[in-house]
Amino acid sequence: MKRLTVLYDGTCGFCVECARWLQAQRQTVRLDLVASSSLVARARFPTLVGPDAAEELVVVDDQGGVYRGTHAWIMCLWALREYRSAAVRLARPALLPLARAAFALIARSRRPLSRWLDLAPESEVVGAAKQVAAPACDVKGAC
Repeated sequence: MKRLTVLYDGTCGFCVECARWLQAQRQTVRLDLVASSSLVARARFPTLVGPDAAEELVVVDDQGGVYRGTHAWIMCLWALREYRSAAVRLARPALLPLARAAFALIARSRRPLSRWLDLAPESEVVGAAKQVAAPACDVKGAC
């Protein structure tokens, strides 16, 4: 396995921040992070992306394997150099219920966490970046 595609909720600020964090980590297996509501996701994974797609973390490996929820989270950790051993431990039968409970708590709390931590969804981040990149104009609209 050389690549994992992570489908995350781009409308959730917490999820967007988690995707950024994953991208910044040293990866043993390449992670392609794609917002589940994006055109890219719909084109590449039409059977996985639907109206409720944003409500679930989904990981697809380069061999066609699909991981959802807790197993997707563990696969993300497994792809990271510093977290692979933790992922292997969390996947063991003794710790998997703890991993499920932790993931369920985070998944259930992600929108309140986004508000509490003031984390913006992808659309707001892109909009803010476009405003910063736009040339400054005067009151009459001359740039």
